[in-house]
Amino acid sequence: MKLEGLLQNVEYTLLQGDLNKNIRWLSQDSREIAKDSVFVCIDGFEQDGHAYIPSAIEKGATAVVVTKYVQLKDEGVTVIQVDDARTALASMSAKYFNRPSNQFGLIGVTGTNGKTSTVFLIDRILKAAGKKTGLIGTIENRIGDQVLQTSRTTPDALSLQHLFYEMVKENVSMVTMEVSSHALDMKRVYESEFDIGVFTNLTLDHLDYHKTMEAYRDAKLELFKMAPKAVINVDDPNGRYIIEHSTAKETLTYGCDSDDADMVAHDVHIDIKGTHFKLNYNGGIHHVDIQTPGRFSVYNAMAAIGAAVMSGIALETAIEVLREDSVIVGRFETYMSKKGYHAVVDYAHAPDGLENVLSTIKELAQGKIITVFGCGGDRDRSKRPVMGEIAGRYSDVSIITSDNPRTEEPQAIIDEVEVGIKPTGAIYVTEVDRVVAIHKALDMAQKDDIVLIAGKGHEDYQVIGKIKIHMDDREIVTDYMKGEV
Repeated sequence: MKLEGLLQNVEYTLLQGDLNKNIRWLSQDSREIAKDSVFVCIDGFEQDGHAYIPSAIEKGATAVVVTKYVQLKDEGVTVIQVDDARTALASMSAKYFNRPSNQFGLIGVTGTNGKTSTVFLIDRILKAAGKKTGLIGTIENRIGDQVLQTSRTTPDALSLQHLFYEMVKENVSMVTMEVSSHALDMKRVYESEFDIGVFTNLTLDHLDYHKTMEAYRDAKLELFKMAPKAVINVDDPNGRYIIEHSTAKETLTYGCDSDDADMVAHDVHIDIKGTHFKLNYNGGIHHVDIQTPGRFSVYNAMAAIGAAVMSGIALETAIEVLREDSVIVGRFETYMSKKGYHAVVDYAHAPDGLENVLSTIKELAQGKIITVFGCGGDRDRSKRPVMGEIAGRYSDVSIITSDNPRTEEPQAIIDEVEVGIKPTGAIYVTEVDRVVAIHKALDMAQKDDIVLIAGKGHEDYQVIGKIKIHMDDREIVTDYMKGEV
């Protein structure tokens, strides 16, 4: 592809060189540069891509995209200056792969909680309706039945467009993806052609990055300036804000407490095996069953049903899928002990998610609630005491432990969580070693108790320092219970 064509939708200034050259690849990572590539210099949080220009040229870059004035001695290298390198990378990536998201239906799901569950439910409904699907999210990326590894909720712009391209080659007709606030703010999904945007909720999280809840909300809003159709939770006040400021031409609303919503759930019943409710939609009453306990499951179910209906799929198909196939890995996964207690493994790692799960367990528990949880290192510190307070308020016993401490001192993170739990007067202990903490909780559990192990869910690793080691809460629980007499 000619460099000039690659830059078709990019505003730029040509600082040196010419645009009449063939380009074989592009990347923001100098390690991935090969002959006849474009190197896009991203000024990141830890490193400035401009510092890697010499390395990129040595590996074969014939053009560089910069945000600073750069004049190179090698006149054969083209230098292009842009205002926003991330936007330029996204635009060039979409062009390089022939705008693949134009060639299938694309549903984006954003929100603090429920993204993963909602994406999986939508994907299953689409499959049941006979669609060949793609899925992009926290747990995995998938093309049809082929599962691919994933390292973040939403891939970087180049990887995303490449993934879309592979989906087109495999004749995928519908793609559902989680869209994080980081991805929206960093332009990873810029020039992706969304058909439907889904908003689940907005609660405290990621303020280490966004700084304010308003900035966090406005990052989410960007999806609804890209998608012509929207499915919005209006029980969350932020949902109404998004409706007011979105450019969507069609909007379907849902809620439990908003009588003016298009879909309204009522008569909710929750037991350890799942959640059951009546759905009022289009003047009809429909009985919905989902295999995950909790009021939050009602919202996830309605979001998925709403997206399905917006895609032209029969409501009955969506409801049948929820009844038969709605368990999501690492989301309220329940294990029954021979001693008569239950252990629940859940991904809840933000205040609202933890409260949702614990409030559900509170409704179900006939014995004590024992909670094992922690907070991630190098992430939003403001939520640590809040999560401590929530655990103390709902639990009979809490064990505060490590949850991907990364480069922070694990005990220092625990100390910040303690600030919130102490005023509740709740019983709690601290244990840095997560495996030991889980064992302690299971050791003390008796008949009818529920042990919640929160924070990691589907994750099968622990990040300590900058090293990722194998650790899976589900394996720990399963192995422990096998040894019970």
